[in-house]
Amino acid sequence: MNENLLNLEPKLLWKNFRELTLIPHPSKHEGKITAFLLEFGRLHADEAFIDKTGNVIWRKKATPGMESHKGIILQAHCDMVPQANADKQHNFLTDPITTIVDNGFVMADGTTLGGDDGIGVAAIMAIFENSSLRHGPLEGLITIDEETGLTGAVGLEPGILKGGTLINLDSEEHGIFYIGCAGGVNVNISMPVDLEHVDDEIMTAHRLTLRVSGFLGGHSGADIHKNRPNAAKILFRLINRMQEAGLYFGVGKTESGNMHNAIPREASAEIFVASISYQKFNEMLEDFQRTIHDEYGISDPQGKIEALPSDAMIQYMDDASLRKANFIINTLTSGVFAMSADMPGLVETSNNLSVLRIEEGMLKIQCLLRSSVQSQSDYLKELIKMQMDFCGAKVEFEGEYPGWKPNPKSDILEVAKKVYKEEFGSDPVVTAIHAGLECGMIIDKYPGMDAISLGPNVFGVHTPSEKVEISSCVDFMRLLEGILSK
Repeated sequence: MNENLLNLEPKLLWKNFRELTLIPHPSKHEGKITAFLLEFGRLHADEAFIDKTGNVIWRKKATPGMESHKGIILQAHCDMVPQANADKQHNFLTDPITTIVDNGFVMADGTTLGGDDGIGVAAIMAIFENSSLRHGPLEGLITIDEETGLTGAVGLEPGILKGGTLINLDSEEHGIFYIGCAGGVNVNISMPVDLEHVDDEIMTAHRLTLRVSGFLGGHSGADIHKNRPNAAKILFRLINRMQEAGLYFGVGKTESGNMHNAIPREASAEIFVASISYQKFNEMLEDFQRTIHDEYGISDPQGKIEALPSDAMIQYMDDASLRKANFIINTLTSGVFAMSADMPGLVETSNNLSVLRIEEGMLKIQCLLRSSVQSQSDYLKELIKMQMDFCGAKVEFEGEYPGWKPNPKSDILEVAKKVYKEEFGSDPVVTAIHAGLECGMIIDKYPGMDAISLGPNVFGVHTPSEKVEISSCVDFMRLLEGILSK
């Protein structure tokens, strides 16, 4: 299976990536793949073990004559985001990924591919397997559960690594070197809501599912500045208009989003609209659809909001609860909060309303707040707490992880820039990213560690549209081998 990868270049990279596609490895279920990687390390490294957190660590001695070179740590994560198209039957706990090679890309058949970060893992495997490559002291660090909690990086023990230079292989754009990233913190909001039961009058009203769909969504760090609307915010923007206009309506079960690090593409709410307000509601819905198209017609043109017949409503929020929920969702920052003054064009601080649920008498919201400046993160947390205190909602901040402060004078950056110029005849882009890379967590445990992040071109990560550009993998491995040989 997946033999179509074996004829691709670079051969060692794709041979090893094929092995990874055959082993199920969604986040939180990495046991099979770490066992495989441990055995691989025992074959191709001088030392291989799994630490107490579950991370795989390999060590390989320097090739003769390069013993004095700096020790390098190659790092990637072995878990993948399990997403499939609605019409695709796939069990990520048992089924291998089926690969397709088409028009210069590798992709999967209706599921995520696992290029994020299987390509990084395969690259480390290729380096350790390549007996002809000259290098200094080498370590491989393959972490677990990066996608849902950075568990491997969080649990990494200080002192277990020996190298002083980290090369993270979890970037997705060849020719761009990342030297900094945002830290983050999960924001969990909850509030009881009072419910009323549907009576005979409401049973004869228009019961509908108010649905937002078709938006692009995207990564809550890398795409947060691209003017893509948050479906939950769109939904409650309309609900706020309905309240302000004095429509007689109610809102029941509501849901949006399912991943803490993604901008929600869809949202829905079970509602009723009294007959006396129904015509005005339809007019408002049409007008709101035009407004959304005017605002996002260029950046996100396929989004829509519609009202579909439904008989699902059993309970709905009373007026006071709806007003509080409406206030919280509409005033909660979701998007860019501040841009960087040090690095033009870089988002410094943001918050994303990732998951929204209103059901069984509770409003629950999960956000991911990101910032490369701790004081700004603290300030935004203060603002959110003020909002929630005002409404009588509870807020908890958990799982905070540090950012990675850029170092433009980094030694590994200078070597990487020189090799890139020699290999490709141009200068790379050097920047930071408004997303969480494991570098921040690792450097926090190893103060003074030098670091850089790089990778090939990977598109559509965390979606079934994920694909890896084959030609960029050739260049990526040339670059990586060149850096190690220096």
